Amino acid sequence: MAGKTESGRILPEADGTCSGSFGPFVLKTALQPILGRDGSGLLALRGMEGLLRLFLNGRPFGPAEFFSRVGKAERIAIDALCRQMHLINASAEPTENVLLFLNFDPGIYESNRQVAAQVGRLKADVGASGHASRHIVCEMTEQPALSPNRVRYLVESLREYGFRIAVDDFGAQSSDARRVELIRPDFIKLDAKWVARLMDSQSGFTALKDAVSRFRRDGATVVIEGLEKDFQVELAWGAGADLVQGYALARPQLAPTDFSQLFRRGAA
Repeated sequence: MAGKTESGRILPEADGTCSGSFGPFVLKTALQPILGRDGSGLLALRGMEGLLRLFLNGRPFGPAEFFSRVGKAERIAIDALCRQMHLINASAEPTENVLLFLNFDPGIYESNRQVAAQVGRLKADVGASGHASRHIVCEMTEQPALSPNRVRYLVESLREYGFRIAVDDFGAQSSDARRVELIRPDFIKLDAKWVARLMDSQSGFTALKDAVSRFRRDGATVVIEGLEKDFQVELAWGAGADLVQGYALARPQLAPTDFSQLFRRGAA
């Protein structure tokens, strides 16, 4: 399968996955599992997050440095290329009912017209990849957006096509309760550093449980991410998390991945 953005293209690979090309850079998909528990308490694969890995002349290249070199117009094209690439690569896993989390940065859009174009592009890419829109979770990244109205328009446009919405990194900088109220997400992903601080004391852990309980009462599914130690995973379950993610459970894998063999599959 091949496709193009205004300054990037999809490169099909022999194993059925794809890479991206953007100038001299090669873009690849890394997927990290998001896990729940089945009725027996066993880990079950409930989702995967699409992550970007960059290479220059065959060597890894830092995303922060890469994005510091591009302007907003290029960033919009790169984001769209990454989502298309992640959709294709996630299709290589036999995960019919597993969610795919894709990042959106509301701060890069300067008009509702740009938003509408990218939402339409996502709808077309999802259809071409064979995914169901209800299995796509669009993560609103933590970066502050220029206009709350534009964030609202982005979220409403995505929901119109049946996509689900997540707030990323709750507890970090500009990801706070006001942002949750604005977006009204289906999923809330709690910031790893914020959670780690709360887990350091009994009072903090109580505050974490209260926050998780409040979000769940409001109808959101709570994901605790960035878990690096086994004890943190146990505390996350103890705090009432619905889903967990982190190195203690599984590291990201470059596509093609084998998560459907490593974990049971749970209905999304």
